[in-house]
Amino acid sequence: MSSAAGDDPDSGGTSTPASPIGEARLLAGEPTEAAQSVGDSRGKRQRVEGVSVGENRAAEGGKRMLAAEEVALEGVSVGKKRAAEGGERMLTAEEAALAARPLPPKELPYPKSGTHSEVVAWMNAMDALHNNTDLGDEDSLCNILARGRGRVRVTKSVGSAPSMDGRDMITNVARSIVNVSATEPDGSVLYSTGTIIEYDEVGKCAKILSSASIMCTKEGKLRNPNQKVSVHLSNDTVVEARVIFFNGHYGISLLDISTGFTLVPASLGSRPCYGENIVVLDREVNYALVVSHGSIQCVEYPFFERNHYMFASYYSHLICTGGPVINNNGEVIGLVVKHIPQAAIVSTSIVRKCIDMWNQFGRIAHPVHHLELTTVRMLDMVYRDELWARHSIRSGFIVAEVCPNSTAEKIGIRRGDVIELIDMDHLSTVVELEEFLLSLAWDFLEEKLDSSSTIDIKIRVHDIRAKTSVCTILPIGFCDAAALSSP
Repeated sequence: MSSAAGDDPDSGGTSTPASPIGEARLLAGEPTEAAQSVGDSRGKRQRVEGVSVGENRAAEGGKRMLAAEEVALEGVSVGKKRAAEGGERMLTAEEAALAARPLPPKELPYPKSGTHSEVVAWMNAMDALHNNTDLGDEDSLCNILARGRGRVRVTKSVGSAPSMDGRDMITNVARSIVNVSATEPDGSVLYSTGTIIEYDEVGKCAKILSSASIMCTKEGKLRNPNQKVSVHLSNDTVVEARVIFFNGHYGISLLDISTGFTLVPASLGSRPCYGENIVVLDREVNYALVVSHGSIQCVEYPFFERNHYMFASYYSHLICTGGPVINNNGEVIGLVVKHIPQAAIVSTSIVRKCIDMWNQFGRIAHPVHHLELTTVRMLDMVYRDELWARHSIRSGFIVAEVCPNSTAEKIGIRRGDVIELIDMDHLSTVVELEEFLLSLAWDFLEEKLDSSSTIDIKIRVHDIRAKTSVCTILPIGFCDAAALSSP
């Protein structure tokens, strides 16, 4: 029996081919250098609760000037120089000292193969690299923060025998769970699980939420414009599907099908809760239902700037993506999008925002700040107490990694720092932070700002080793990471 496609998108079997999707187009690429600039524009701006929106204009220049007593740090780029006007953002002495701190050792390259075993080996090597860094005592707070202790590793699965009501609930939700296949021109087939989330009784059409892994590469680009996508409504009923959108950053896709069958959509809930018991449903290639019981773990592992992942502990013989995560009420609260090596989940609250953004603008813009973050709330109680007692830090985000040569690195953010968003202390998890930044992305699209625009976030950077705190500005860029199939 063939298994469904998992992390490695090159696995799969064969299936009934469907009609082509058609040519797909990428809406936009990564943010430009100007989008990562610390400088603001003199154009239209919006300021709400410490968040300002600026639009950079290369022709006019005019970046934000700070107070006269602030000084510039040599070698720190804060925007393109303009000989006629000047206008670079001048750093305060504290910000200059923050940015002058030494950089950590260079990171190891991610394995090109992307196979599960090599990714795990790479993760272990990365931990070994961090553990060789001289950060003082083994159990010191700065050591714990900078080395990223407590990252996700394979743990024992959590299983349970459902009650009769639980069995009924799972059986009811299973009516909304389908198979999705993508057939390459060479005949190879990739599989994922899909969930019916909308059904139009009059038009006899439905929308299917699934994983993007079978449609796009690790870089988020369309695997093949002639790929055929199908939805398997049963073992012997296959219908052609149209790709409404796929998003490589969040790992989700939305499909549309027409069928004479009456379908039952699943109920979408909100975000999962840490520690919550969950059930993950998948379909085998032969359409057999796979039911896995587990829980949402109180751990975080930011992966290539995907800070929004939550992780589930459960056992399944499939390493499959696209499976819905359901709670005890039968609501879909998340989607399994990756295994690194445990199941990485994207919250339904983020999925809803992406779908709404697509429906409103025909685009999905995700925030780009080049930081990998975890939350203070996930620390062991001993270290949380130390942060509170010695540094007056009760919440915030721990910097696990900083992208080399990024604006975040240039303004002085380092691994092991703790970042607080000024006037945003209600954001206490990475999922809540991602939802907030997605709301700024909505503003970005609504204001029709160009790709070089940034949104400036006021932050406070805590250097735990030096026991100093500096207020500065972190510019957030935005990137379109979706592709649309032609009609």
